[in-house]
Amino acid sequence: MRLTAGPVFDACEHLISARWLAGGKFLVAVPTAGAPVVWDGASHSRELGHHGLGNGCLAVHPSADVFVTGGADGKIRMYSGPETPAVEVAVGRGWIDRARWSPDGSKLAVGLGKHLVVLNRTGEVLWKSPAHKSTVCDLAWNPVQSDQLAVACDGGAHLWTIGGEEPFARFDWGGASLIITWSPDGRWVITGDQTPSVHLYDVPRDFPLHIQGYESKVKAIAISSNSRRLATGGSPLVTVWNCTGKTGPENTTPRQLEGHDDFCLALEYRSGSDLLVSGGADGRLLVFEAEQSVRPRAAYLLDGEVVTVAWHPKEPRVIAGTSSGKMQIFDVVM
Repeated sequence: MRLTAGPVFDACEHLISARWLAGGKFLVAVPTAGAPVVWDGASHSRELGHHGLGNGCLAVHPSADVFVTGGADGKIRMYSGPETPAVEVAVGRGWIDRARWSPDGSKLAVGLGKHLVVLNRTGEVLWKSPAHKSTVCDLAWNPVQSDQLAVACDGGAHLWTIGGEEPFARFDWGGASLIITWSPDGRWVITGDQTPSVHLYDVPRDFPLHIQGYESKVKAIAISSNSRRLATGGSPLVTVWNCTGKTGPENTTPRQLEGHDDFCLALEYRSGSDLLVSGGADGRLLVFEAEQSVRPRAAYLLDGEVVTVAWHPKEPRVIAGTSSGKMQIFDVVM
């Protein structure tokens, strides 16, 4: 296996996110400041409107070439295609740095300060949660029950049903959870934490699991599409946990994937396979067959920290975005 380097686009600023649209023909990149960009992966690009004092997030629709950006102005810009003008929606006062489409693509959830806000596809507010005690750091939809969301904040994770006046479940542990995901089978809610740890919450059993021993706060987590494996950053090693069985990772020994010389900052599994791409502060882009070897099957050294990675929705291809503002396409040649 090898990584074949393809076209490069320079956004000139640290990238927050770079993702393919659902059709796989266009990419969207959002830098910390300046204009987000739509790129066709070749010679054509289009600048989008930026969000005042800074951009905050990108959310790509799961099944259509629809996407939104959010930022410091408390607004989202909704695009119905790569060449369409934006529909601007003022959500409220505050920074929007998290947005996620529901699995069926009918609703959009955003974090606005201490509130979770859910909108429909046209930008109409459907529900706004009561205020959390701290800022909403991240959010995730339940993939199997489309009216439920999980929120990461200072204190742990809160699980909400749209329209609820209080969470239907809370997993409090006393520290700050920074990132959150919900496993595709709906079983696990997983957080990466400010303290060097990961929390897993077995939702059906109402059972929390605390994994410690990381070198730094955990900025990257990814779970395989079959919900069997959880990959985590938090050190130069990529730690992969087994999430099967009655108690999941509890009392098991993880696989430690090698290859980075500095902290792992970005992770993503390819849908339907055990291929795992990772990006690190050492500038390395690595591809693992996570069930076969602890060593990477392919590697490439980029100019700058690799802060965002994403698999193409159809092809064996990845995009890597760096702290220097460049994004580059790589074909994964088997």
